Amino acid sequence: MFFSLDKLSKWLSSKSPRKKRFILSQRNIYIFPSSFGFCFLVLLLLMLLTAINYQSSLIYLLTFFLGSIFFLSIWACFLNFSGLIVEAMEPGRCFENELIHYNYRISKSKGLPLSLKVGLNKENAESLPFSLQACTDLVLLAEKSSRGSHKIKRVYVETRFPFGLVLAWTWLKLDAECLVYPSPVYSLANSSPSGQGDKNIEFMSSDELNDLRAYQQGDSTSRVLWKKYAAKDELIVRDHDNGSYSPEWVDWDHYSDPTEIRLKYLCFDVCQLSEGLNPYGFKLPGLLIAPDMGELHKQKCLDALALFDQ
Repeated sequence: MFFSLDKLSKWLSSKSPRKKRFILSQRNIYIFPSSFGFCFLVLLLLMLLTAINYQSSLIYLLTFFLGSIFFLSIWACFLNFSGLIVEAMEPGRCFENELIHYNYRISKSKGLPLSLKVGLNKENAESLPFSLQACTDLVLLAEKSSRGSHKIKRVYVETRFPFGLVLAWTWLKLDAECLVYPSPVYSLANSSPSGQGDKNIEFMSSDELNDLRAYQQGDSTSRVLWKKYAAKDELIVRDHDNGSYSPEWVDWDHYSDPTEIRLKYLCFDVCQLSEGLNPYGFKLPGLLIAPDMGELHKQKCLDALALFDQ
């Protein structure tokens, strides 16, 4: 019977729209006695029959006391689940042959959710660590997959709080995303003069750092103006003189291999150039990313590779 109820809840959740944020309420919470709860009810029935047969007031008292605990556990289980907020966070990112991970957050405006399990399905749902914080950022792992953008079909959330007598669960079409980058592969063309970038051009890196700009993630700490930070509590870095270098380019036209192989080569080029101190540009058919450097620029280039031709 529970299996049919689980299928019914799946069907009902499939009719709901895909959203970035869900607030659990009586509209999307399903409650039913657990297997342990059914055994508990059978025990109560046997105790009631025994009390009727022997006309024992003590057995009556114990039976009704345990029955009230069962019904109170239904309310406690619902209140533990009600008001729970499940929302998708920034897209996860990984390379091919790595486990896909979806970033999401669980929070509650009143009280702390206890004894929660979350998973892509009921079989692999895992217990969440107890936290005293108002919200908890978590990662949901999935099987490896090919390059591209992947979204969760449905998320399963359950609780058996407080005594395990009843089970409250829900299925959510959470709009969480993970971008899978092509796996970086070194190309022999990079070792030839006609390989990655315009290798026949001599690149010069200026020793003069004249331009000032705000600190970005990935900038070297040696370029931070610590005196300005002490005076204004603001991170400022010296930038390269834009006229003193020629940026390299990660260009789709530098390779003539099949699409997926070419993307793996370009991914390797991006990862390699991002470790250097010189800006680099990025070219794909229909896309041009101006030369830049830092983690945000690297992420933008890799995102374009993951979403190419999709």
